[in-house]
Amino acid sequence: MLRNYIVILVAFVTLSVFSQDSIQAQTRTELKNDFGIELLGKSLLYSFSYQRMVGSRLGLQAGISYLGGSGGGISFLPFGAKFYFLNGKASPFLAAGLVGTTAKIDVGPGSLEDSSSYAYIGPGFEVRSSGGFVVRGTLYALAADGAFLAWPGLSFGYAF
Repeated sequence: MLRNYIVILVAFVTLSVFSQDSIQAQTRTELKNDFGIELLGKSLLYSFSYQRMVGSRLGLQAGISYLGGSGGGISFLPFGAKFYFLNGKASPFLAAGLVGTTAKIDVGPGSLEDSSSYAYIGPGFEVRSSGGFVVRGTLYALAADGAFLAWPGLSFGYAF
C-alpha cells in the first residue's frame, strides 16, 4: 500500500516538474503574496501563515498559532524563508526559520509565563494553480536544546 503511494507521488512530482507548462509558468512572480493554513507543521498542530515572494525563488514567511483555553495556553510565532528550486507552478523547496513560543498558565490569583524558541528546516514541494490555489507538503526537522523531531506539515492557501 505504501509502495503505491510512493509511486504515485514520484510520478506526480516528475510530471509536475518536467512538464513544459510547469516550467514556463511564473505564478510566484505574478502572485507574490499568499495566505493559508498549515495543518501539523512547524507550529505542531496548525498555523495561519502569510508569505511574500522576494524575487522568483525566495519567499519570506510569518505565521501565528494558539493552543489553549481558559486556564492558559501557548502561542507560536513562526518566521522563516523558503528557497524554491524551480520557477514554475510546481517546485521543490527548502524551508528554514525560527518559531518563538510563549506559554502562560493561570494558577489561582497569579500566573506563570515563559517563552522559548526552536528552529526548523525541511524539504517540501509546492503546487500553485493559475487561479491562485496553493498546496504545500513539507517534512520539517524541529530542533531545540539538543532535541530533534521529524514532523510533517500540509498547507492549503490562496495566492494573490
